[in-house]
Amino acid sequence: MSTAFLAKHSNKLMLSGLLVIVCLLILVSYVWSQAKTADERLLEQRFTLSLINLGQNIDARIASMKLIAKTVANDTHIQNSVMSGFADNQESILVDKLGFLVSEYGLTSASFADKNTHKYWNHEGFLRVLQPETDTWYFAYLASGDSNLVSVYHDKNKHRVDVYVNYQQPDGNGLSGIATSFDGVLDRLNESIFAEHGEIYLVDSLGKIQVHADAEIMSTKNLKDMFSKDIVNNILQPHSTQFIEVNAKGSQLLGASYIPSMNWYVVAYVTKADQ
Repeated sequence: MSTAFLAKHSNKLMLSGLLVIVCLLILVSYVWSQAKTADERLLEQRFTLSLINLGQNIDARIASMKLIAKTVANDTHIQNSVMSGFADNQESILVDKLGFLVSEYGLTSASFADKNTHKYWNHEGFLRVLQPETDTWYFAYLASGDSNLVSVYHDKNKHRVDVYVNYQQPDGNGLSGIATSFDGVLDRLNESIFAEHGEIYLVDSLGKIQVHADAEIMSTKNLKDMFSKDIVNNILQPHSTQFIEVNAKGSQLLGASYIPSMNWYVVAYVTKADQ
């Protein structure tokens, strides 16, 4: 057998081996790419379901608070007391009712105002007559004609965030308000999958950030300061629950879930995978 013959067949074997290796590398790369894509899809689905779940939990809490506030404002005994000018011990009955709500539902405050006289009580007793110069929120609320008002207050001294839910009778004189700590919601946000992969916060219908882990950002920044107007308008839709890519590599995702009872959104900004 000649040397030339052996060399020729050796070259063929080497070429065949190289082709096999290349094919294997291509196959491994394809399988890895498909597995990575599948993992990313599963993660995105998990993001979507978790975001919807968070929104529904918050909505259920606020909806129950709105029902309590409406019940107080429409309470017949309270209305009769207001009409009679709180004769005898009727004022103490009002305060006792507000106090019962605080203890029964774990609230931080419960209040009632007479829209005619602007007298204002909470669960501890009569506070004052509300004045346009100092109680601007109250008179702006009256002027709006809206039945419901939901807002948050961050007490920097107590390091606590409270959510306030108010209801005013459209054709009556009753206006009530209840408040509860929002720390439980904050804890739930901070312990969610979104905190692990990025950021999670609540924004109002205009995109203004109302609840955020960083107190300095609350009520000072808008989503439109961080993302394009088109992206923000795209996600802030009541029926939109899909995450959208917000960078060229597709690694950054932005999604929102609507909270009907607040007309707000829970928003997540996350990294879907290491690129």
